[in-house]
Amino acid sequence: MKNKKTYYQIILDKSGSMYDCILTTVQGFNEQIQMIKKTSKKFPKQELLVSLTTFNEEIDFDIEAERAELIPEMTSEFKKNEYRGKIAYYPSGTTSLYDAIGLSVRKIQQLAKEEIERDEASVVVVIITDGHENSSSEFTYNQIQHMIKNLENSGNWTFSYLSNTPDAVNYAQSMNIKRENAMRYDKTVMRSTHSNLSHSIDGYMSSKERYLKEWKLKNNNK
Repeated sequence: MKNKKTYYQIILDKSGSMYDCILTTVQGFNEQIQMIKKTSKKFPKQELLVSLTTFNEEIDFDIEAERAELIPEMTSEFKKNEYRGKIAYYPSGTTSLYDAIGLSVRKIQQLAKEEIERDEASVVVVIITDGHENSSSEFTYNQIQHMIKNLENSGNWTFSYLSNTPDAVNYAQSMNIKRENAMRYDKTVMRSTHSNLSHSIDGYMSSKERYLKEWKLKNNNK
């Protein structure tokens, strides 16, 4: 068992409709990173690398495969250059959801495709949006649907989908994301949403740790 590395990809909506939960989104993200730092220390034999993609009609790769302890805070403050050295989050514009997913997956594949295929790494992709696609230009629904199906079937990719829309779970399923990995969230409690995600990645790494121990015990007894 060589799979001790996890790429944790967050894809976060920053279209204009996210403006009404800007503060709780920023606070929730920062708290999630703090909890991920604790998770990384809890499992020193594993490597957790975090990426963040934010999107409206444009796609921004704010963090690319970075260790949690090196990730700066997110901020929505733009006075007196307070955003310098931080991740700027200020919602505006439209929703290029498919491009955000497709381009984020492409980046991970460019970085770690061989690692993943050799079962030396796995990928967790978390998509957080409050609405439907309305402005992608590079990827279509069918392309994303096909991409997610193939990657999920490989065994080393896991996709989760969180949305504020009433059809969140059904829509995720239509894109080939497992029903148990989809949920509709409440925008008024975005901090709780990010907290739940932190506990989810902790559980994911706990499962990996148990598998590593079982694999090691099994092979030492041969």
